[in-house]
Amino acid sequence: MPGISLTQAKPPFILAIDIGTSSVRALLYDASCRIIEPEIYFGRAQVALQTDVTGMAVFEPLAVPKAVVDVVDSLLEKLHGKVDTIQAVAIDTFVSSMIGLDKNFSPLTPLYTYADTRCAKDAQYLRENYNESDIHDRNGCMIHSSYLPARLRWEKRTNPDRFNSVSHWWSLGSFLSQQFLGCSNVSVSTASWTGLLDRKKLQWDHVWMQELGLKQEQLPLISDFGPGLPNLKPEWKKRWPTLANALWFLAIGDGAAANVGSGCTNDRNIALTIGTTAAMRIIPSVIPEKIPLGLWNYRVDAKRPLVGGALTEGGNVHEWLLKSLRLPEPSECEKLLLQMKPAAHGLSMLPFFAGERAPGWRDDASATLHGIRLNTKPIDIFQAGLEAVALRLGQIYRRLSPLAHPDHRILASGGFLNSPAWAQIIANVLGKPITACLEPEATSRGIAWLALESMGKLDLSVSQSPELGCIYEPNPDAHLVYQEALLAQEDLYKKLLG
Repeated sequence: MPGISLTQAKPPFILAIDIGTSSVRALLYDASCRIIEPEIYFGRAQVALQTDVTGMAVFEPLAVPKAVVDVVDSLLEKLHGKVDTIQAVAIDTFVSSMIGLDKNFSPLTPLYTYADTRCAKDAQYLRENYNESDIHDRNGCMIHSSYLPARLRWEKRTNPDRFNSVSHWWSLGSFLSQQFLGCSNVSVSTASWTGLLDRKKLQWDHVWMQELGLKQEQLPLISDFGPGLPNLKPEWKKRWPTLANALWFLAIGDGAAANVGSGCTNDRNIALTIGTTAAMRIIPSVIPEKIPLGLWNYRVDAKRPLVGGALTEGGNVHEWLLKSLRLPEPSECEKLLLQMKPAAHGLSMLPFFAGERAPGWRDDASATLHGIRLNTKPIDIFQAGLEAVALRLGQIYRRLSPLAHPDHRILASGGFLNSPAWAQIIANVLGKPITACLEPEATSRGIAWLALESMGKLDLSVSQSPELGCIYEPNPDAHLVYQEALLAQEDLYKKLLG
């Protein structure tokens, strides 16, 4: 990973803590938001997500906080004697998390994640009993199992005694703030990912509060990202003297941080990310009065909206097809894909191996392949699967592009860039060039940049673009073919899901 040496770095130093569902990492940035020797000065801890066939996807309640302590310990140990003071700590987390606490802030529930689908029936109930268009307009979210209204209703329905015993329903970020700072605030960014926020008033939504039987005091106080909080608890100051006077910034959503860190800070750049799943996001110039149905409106902070859509499918489809079809090595598949004509196999796929998020938000959706013939080969199915993910991104882009500047770019990041053939397919589907973003630590860079901006050290409006790489130009003829394929996929969706 690129970086500067500690001797080149200029204070103030920013400790960035990036909390995902597979690991927690800590990295160090300087006053110009340059990462400092990440191969040396880092902390990393694995976290184990607990899953089962019922759709459970939770963490033991103290597992993630322990991992945060471990990574901070590790990084500070490596800095011992070399840096006296770190001026700020910035955190991003996976979002739509939820934990129930008693009056003494001790956990009564696991730490739920967005991936826990046991509340799918509750999401269906809410869709049937509420006008989803009104909810979407007010909360900026569709009704879905990944958001808190359905999760809280499921908790209330299946564990009524525990539900009534909970004094605080918090996000992971708020739980960390309480442990380290003694405050229970939640950032606007994290609150916007819950599905419980009135997106225009930036208050907890009274409709859901009434439906779910929640009291204001059970939810954290909504605050902006900055200014940072200087009140690290005494026991942590003793353990981490380098952080004794540091400003701690409220945790924000990892997607918002990634947009900032990849240089997509205005309506001239749309971020495209494909890891295990996929997403397209933009920070438009104004908060949209109406959001395209099927997309969400989250926040980076109180003044910056984040609009986009996320899929449940992405690299997971690529991996499943490679293993299940017993295809040749990826490099050999890549050569074959580059020689194949677009959608010539006659197949149409709905790639919903883990249900659907944007734009239809159907928990009950499953993967479907249509059009198999005697001459269909495994590589045809592989190509159809990659094209299917690209076509779902096309659905998002069609809704998202009107919010972008006419001369906007699409900056792409994630493991899918290891497959130029797949990147080319996506460019052909979208009909727009895709530029590879080579920033390896976009998420941690994003929270470091926001912290430096809040401290008056940097200006996001003139932020330096990350290093960019290959540009995938769309083929006009292939784009026309994929428009037909998109219609076929939409027709299959309507027949199966309505």
